[in-house]
Amino acid sequence: MRTQNAPCHITVLIATSMERTQRLLTTSLPSVYQQQSIDARNVSIIIVDDNNPYPISHEYAKIKQGVFSLRHQLGLHKHAFSTQILPNTRTKGNSGTGAWNTGIYHAYSSQPHGYISILDDDDEYLPNHLSDCLKIITSKRSAIAVFQRLYWQNADGTTLHFPLTKQALSPRSFFIGNPGVQGSNMFFKTSALIQIRGFDETFPNTTDRELMIRFLWHATQTDQLQSVYVSESLGVIRHNHSQVSVNNQLGRKQKGLNLFYKKFRSSFSEDDFTLSLKRAKQFFNYIPQSS
Repeated sequence: MRTQNAPCHITVLIATSMERTQRLLTTSLPSVYQQQSIDARNVSIIIVDDNNPYPISHEYAKIKQGVFSLRHQLGLHKHAFSTQILPNTRTKGNSGTGAWNTGIYHAYSSQPHGYISILDDDDEYLPNHLSDCLKIITSKRSAIAVFQRLYWQNADGTTLHFPLTKQALSPRSFFIGNPGVQGSNMFFKTSALIQIRGFDETFPNTTDRELMIRFLWHATQTDQLQSVYVSESLGVIRHNHSQVSVNNQLGRKQKGLNLFYKKFRSSFSEDDFTLSLKRAKQFFNYIPQSS
């Protein structure tokens, strides 16, 4: 176990796909390198390449060269934010689930008592994100997860804020909607993700909600819900852009929601199901699968 005075190791996990290498190198990765008030020697980065073709994509060399150039440009020491690029060795091209799990299990093999901070390749951290999460896990040694507030930056320049609270972190909240947790503001004790076997790799989307329901169930069953924290400061920007993503491919979204309801509907009330369907129809034009 980690001793009382041992530093916390944080692995930032970025899965990249759909040839979004430019966004990775100009938005998400620089935002990690520019984190403030944190010892960069205790932060490592795993970038998992989920681009086609597999196992090594045409983008892999671009990512590797881009990371090298960016680090050189920023004058980073080799031990500061050490960065690995890995090919996805699990389920391919399924909303990053296999890529996330590739990174989660790789991180656990080298830092079993560490923490994982997830970041989408088209989102970014504000400079305070990792230090704010670190303050919580160092003051609350039993912490198994921290979720910091984020806001959506829309393509038209408008913003949308999610006032995330601890009370909103319940399986029901994630079944009927999303109270303000996206991939990019998930910060977990790595072993907590291993205990629930990471992401469900059968899902082509709706992955964050699926993971959170299982995580919160497990935390409740193991009497660890008190070890889940919310940081009410803003720390993450979620970019809502018009480029291709898993959530604006409505055919894939239909399939993902079909799987979501097949997996979880029986665990919630009919009223909750009605509320969930209303949201799915409003945002994704979802048509329920006939039984």
